[in-house]
Amino acid sequence: MQRERQTKLQKRIKVYIIGAGGHGQVVADTLLSIGITPAGFLDDNKELIGRTVLNIPVIAPVVKAREIEGKFVVAIGDNAMREKIVEFLYFPDEKYFTVIHPSVILGKNVRIGVGSMIIGGVVINTGTVIGKHTIINTSVSVDHHNIIGDFVHIAPGSHTGGTVKVKKGAFLGVGVSVIPGKTIGNWAVIGAGASVITDIPDNVTAVGVPARVIKGGNK
Repeated sequence: MQRERQTKLQKRIKVYIIGAGGHGQVVADTLLSIGITPAGFLDDNKELIGRTVLNIPVIAPVVKAREIEGKFVVAIGDNAMREKIVEFLYFPDEKYFTVIHPSVILGKNVRIGVGSMIIGGVVINTGTVIGKHTIINTSVSVDHHNIIGDFVHIAPGSHTGGTVKVKKGAFLGVGVSVIPGKTIGNWAVIGAGASVITDIPDNVTAVGVPARVIKGGNK
């Protein structure tokens, strides 16, 4: 009932998507699935401005967001670029819209930060906290009492066990698995298909089964 009331309220809000690329289109499709037609895309690609994507107009470069009344989703898959845009716009939290696909299963006491994007087929179990402007992508499962930081991107088909911590800006590639209780550091990159069975430090790239650091830190 609460989700229904929230959806009715959301339908009255103008929502603009920053980024008309692949992930921006996924977010647009997700909004459409909950009955919200995005008011437009903003994108710095001059070739796109004036065109339509998914029948939604690309209306202006990103800087014009400062002149528009409404709410925004920064739908850029790259974590560092997403953070850069949020810092550039310097909007208060209430200017951002949180996108949750209707197929998503949320456990009790799950908290999701502003501007985050929870895409179709996701399961987030009880007690988990998702940060701001974070992407939990298609068919991801996040088990109980995870702490997922701001500007994280967990790519399609990835799975985390209970009490996992994924710190700010980290990227988990397609099909990553993380066993319970492990920590993935700030801005770490975990390659597709990796299996994380030890803590991963900040600012490194780790790949393989089991995952091992191949770039940054102590190899």
